[in-house]
Amino acid sequence: MKSCSAMESTCIKLSLMSLIWIIVLMNEIHGYKACLETERTALLEIKSFFISVSDIRYDDYILPSWVGEDDGMPSDCCDDWEGVMCNATTRRVMQLSLNNTKILNYYDRTSASFLINMSLFHPFEELQSLDLSDNWFTGIYENRAYDSFGILKQLKILKLGFNFFNDNILPYLNTLTSLTTLNLGYNKIEGSRTKQGLANLRYLQVLDLSWNFNITSGSLTRLGLANLTNLKKLGALDCRITAIQGLAKLKNLEALDLSSNYLIHSSLERLANLTNLQVLDLSGNQNLTTLGLANLPNLKTLDLRDCGITTIQGLAKLKSLEALYLSDNNINGLVNLTNLQVLDLSYNENLTTLGFAGLPNLKALDLQYCGITTIQDTPNLGNGKSDGRY
Repeated sequence: MKSCSAMESTCIKLSLMSLIWIIVLMNEIHGYKACLETERTALLEIKSFFISVSDIRYDDYILPSWVGEDDGMPSDCCDDWEGVMCNATTRRVMQLSLNNTKILNYYDRTSASFLINMSLFHPFEELQSLDLSDNWFTGIYENRAYDSFGILKQLKILKLGFNFFNDNILPYLNTLTSLTTLNLGYNKIEGSRTKQGLANLRYLQVLDLSWNFNITSGSLTRLGLANLTNLKKLGALDCRITAIQGLAKLKNLEALDLSSNYLIHSSLERLANLTNLQVLDLSGNQNLTTLGLANLPNLKTLDLRDCGITTIQGLAKLKSLEALYLSDNNINGLVNLTNLQVLDLSYNENLTTLGFAGLPNLKALDLQYCGITTIQDTPNLGNGKSDGRY
């Protein structure tokens, strides 16, 4: 008792310290479980916005896991709400996936006008990824829109595919200088009413412009793509592109999809500058009767389906090529491609005689619906597969 009395001050201090640590620990645990209240409130405002622009019959189907205290089912927006991902340490929202959130009937989808108010995303200071695709927005609410986009300083990934945005959105997108991925597929982008296009997005590595049916060869230049020297992947399928002069400076490009356009064989000369290209899709360009792709030393995958090709002699120098898709053409012979592993020659009805001596590494072969009568040097596919029916 005397000892405890002598150490009374120390005992009290130890007890207080223990209590403080318990309180701190409880706060830590509570803080970890809950997202920030300001961001939780902002998320509920986003939900209200989507409900306001959707068909009233579907209110209960819009972000149903996003519930507030008034709903009697409090939950953590970081862990329990669909489409929300938070920083594990700060508990701030880092990723919002709001694709296909707005629900409309067919008439509204094709005739109505809906604007997205970007100020809804102001509270999310650590937002790095935002997906608004497949919501059929026709534009943005332009009151202080530059400020709204400018606040998103950490945004790296922005997906706006399957909406109705036109060139009016380009000046605002051009302020998002931290972007590394931008998807504008299936919109109404033309590149005809813009001064800079996307030229300021110098960190951009992935860009999808596919299914913008009014993008032409000139659009590639007006959109400022020549400035995007860090671009590694570009999608521009099913546009109205006839030439690719606007892409010649993209020397870091690794994957390029220009399928279902209107390219002719002479327009491919510009590809010679893209020496880092590994994947090239030119399928559906039905006027590419001949090819000259000699200066693509790193090309591994080439898709030339349905291009009207009659000869592939121009591919002979593609020594790194591993996969070649040539179905639905008019070719009548092969070239030596010693690294080739996958070859699709289906639906080449003029192909009657084949020799495989120059394809020692072939593992997969498709010869369906060809006119083959003679095969010389039958390929040894090892553990690979043949769907040839010959």
